[in-house]
Amino acid sequence: MRIIAGRFGGRRLRGPRGRTIRPTSDRMKETLFDILGTRVEDARFLDAFAGTGAIGLEALSRGAREVVFVESSGAARRLLFENLQLLSVESGYRVLKSDFFRAIRELSWEASTWDVLFMDPPYGWHSYEEMIDTVFESRIARDDSVVIIEHDQRVAPPLSGAGYRCMRSKRQGDKCLSFYQRDSV
Repeated sequence: MRIIAGRFGGRRLRGPRGRTIRPTSDRMKETLFDILGTRVEDARFLDAFAGTGAIGLEALSRGAREVVFVESSGAARRLLFENLQLLSVESGYRVLKSDFFRAIRELSWEASTWDVLFMDPPYGWHSYEEMIDTVFESRIARDDSVVIIEHDQRVAPPLSGAGYRCMRSKRQGDKCLSFYQRDSV
């Protein structure tokens, strides 16, 4: 695992032992950030189910103004903090020790809105529709925000819902990235 581009480009990150934490592959991460392009610069970026923090750290490296990492696992948070320390990141981030739904409620109470929201739930996750509905109902995603889900290609998150739709999907091996935005009507 490494940071691909930006101010930390080429730096290695600490990865998990075993199979309980499943980081996004470098190849998929590169695809994600190629698609996002300059949208990441000066963005408020939410990395839910953050694990080692590799996605949010890549966003910081590429110029994101702020990253909020959401992670409920103590082991994953320890790795995330080790990686923040390894890169000497001292500001521009916050770590929420919370499950996804509680974190979204907390952020909506703060009236926080995000430019990019990335979610990589664990294997076996089946609540994609509830997860996306919660994000869009909470109003933390603005009209121009992009919401991305990394998921197994055998599992299809919804193509649309109340006030949102899938704009694009990108398959790579057995994983997919699905990109959502608010409907303009």
